[in-house]
Amino acid sequence: MEISNKVPPVQNTAYVKSSAKTTDSKPAGRPAGADRVELSAKAKELQAAREAIAKMDEVDHEKVARIKAQLTAGTYKVDAEKIAGKMIEESLLKELE
Repeated sequence: MEISNKVPPVQNTAYVKSSAKTTDSKPAGRPAGADRVELSAKAKELQAAREAIAKMDEVDHEKVARIKAQLTAGTYKVDAEKIAGKMIEESLLKELE
């Protein structure tokens, strides 16, 4: 009998073996003893933030230039009702979380 140092190629890379003990009862769709990943609440929060940032529009350079010009000219007007409405809206949304 000849012993070789060659390792045979992996046949099924979709299945990851686990060092955990296997049991007779297993969740549907997952082989017994397969590894699994669970994200912490903080990781889920960071993932949601990244997704929200990815969906955000780019900077509106025209609007920025327009507001800068208004500030320089002293003609920029603050809409107090609009600001108050947004503050209340954000406050109510935080209460729902």
